Amino acid sequence: MTAIVKQQGGWAKLRVDTSIYSLAAVYAAAYVFLEKAYVYLDSEDDKTAKIAVWLLPKNGEYNLQKIGLEFYNELLNYAHYNSSLKANSEALKALMQRALFSVAPPLVKEMRKKQAEDLIADLQKKEKPLTKTKSRV
Repeated sequence: MTAIVKQQGGWAKLRVDTSIYSLAAVYAAAYVFLEKAYVYLDSEDDKTAKIAVWLLPKNGEYNLQKIGLEFYNELLNYAHYNSSLKANSEALKALMQRALFSVAPPLVKEMRKKQAEDLIADLQKKEKPLTKTKSRV
């Protein structure tokens, strides 16, 4: 196995596979590290879907291996957060609607009427017209 965190000229260099981690997760993890390190992001090359993450500790005595591994942990944390957010988005939306509509009940009636109209319109689109068949007598 190759070194996960490479050390070059006082910098820790990491590689992040964008087929596993989203760019949003990389940005979020990098943002967290702004307090303890200078962060530089770059593409590895055109052939792979990898991002090079360069970390230069602001405190020169910081262990480069440790800061690199901490970055990977933070990256995993934000990847999990983003996937959980997507998975629970419908439940969060329903909770927010319920909270907002409890304050303004007339909006509930309006929303239900709109949902019923949309459902009827969808059913009408899906309904197949009956074709007359010629019967032979």
